[in-house]
Amino acid sequence: MTLRAALSVILLLTGAAVQADDYPRTVIDLAGREVRIEAPPQRILLQDSNDLLALAILEREAPLARVVAFNNNLRGSDPSLWQLLMERWPAAAQIPTLGFSSAGDVDIERVIRLHPDLLVVRLEARPAVENSVLGSLLERLGIPLIYVDSQDDPLRNVPRSLLLLGDVLNRQARARAYVDAYQAKLHDLQRRSRDLPKPRVFIEARAGQAGSGSCCHTQGDKGWGAMVKALGATNLGSRLLLGDSGDVALEMLIRSKPDHYVMTGTQRLREGVGALPFGYRADPGAVQDHLHRLLQRPGFERVRKAPNHCVHGLYHQFYNSVFNVIGVEYLASMLWPQAFADLDAQASYRAWIARFTELPDAPLVFSARHCGIDEATP
Repeated sequence: MTLRAALSVILLLTGAAVQADDYPRTVIDLAGREVRIEAPPQRILLQDSNDLLALAILEREAPLARVVAFNNNLRGSDPSLWQLLMERWPAAAQIPTLGFSSAGDVDIERVIRLHPDLLVVRLEARPAVENSVLGSLLERLGIPLIYVDSQDDPLRNVPRSLLLLGDVLNRQARARAYVDAYQAKLHDLQRRSRDLPKPRVFIEARAGQAGSGSCCHTQGDKGWGAMVKALGATNLGSRLLLGDSGDVALEMLIRSKPDHYVMTGTQRLREGVGALPFGYRADPGAVQDHLHRLLQRPGFERVRKAPNHCVHGLYHQFYNSVFNVIGVEYLASMLWPQAFADLDAQASYRAWIARFTELPDAPLVFSARHCGIDEATP
């Protein structure tokens, strides 16, 4: 064994001892609950596989090493990102998966058989978990559960969730470094947009997800809606919906006269869906074809304010991700192109991936736009 290798082993063993000595510890999760963590978690169960990106920041060398099982909703919602994770960490394909929806649909016996020592669950699933046998059973068995969030209050709760996970996993320095960069970027975007005009924005989330003729699904004060409002712009979804998300009739949308129209999408696996296939190793031509097709929906031309009005498309992954502030950066540069001419959200994303994770720098189709009747601009 070389001297360098021997020193590495010593450091690892010493670090493990220090970590063990720091436990038990009590943390406060996103539901405001005090949760006691007896020892460094080694068998983590994820209720939502989007949280693998948080682990890619905190456990960047081996983000799946402590994961014993997860709900692989990411494979269906964004297959290109899931494929990238498997390419970088092939062991991901061998980790057991189980259904665990926010409605609480889960095989409780299988959860227990996996012997997890920590469950990481989305805040939106809390009512279902606490009103089922699972919540009380975990409590009796002494298995801690923490709630995290990147959707209900995304720009406030992503930093809080990262700091919580950093504390639980003893990765406080990495969590703090990312959160500092995140909050600095968000505060700068908000400062610069504060005195700018307040445009009306409509975001059609997963445009075409219910078929190429469907229109127009959006979000209210959560998800994309919260990201629009963080910049001081008007999110039309908040005005037109009674709940957190839903469909808005095209006639109502036409009367609302949005200044900016954004469609989001991923390479989602669903037969017959004409959604925008943004993501890793996507085909730019296919993205433009799908965008053009969605613009041909009956009556959609009346949404445009002028013949040269641009409709934008954006990678949907940014609404429910630790990287959602990059989506806010894109929105700022789209809403006020002159004021934010110095920004390049895709370059920022690639820089953050390189700085904070060990994900590959793979080709990514991040955004698109269509201006006028026939002109298409990447």
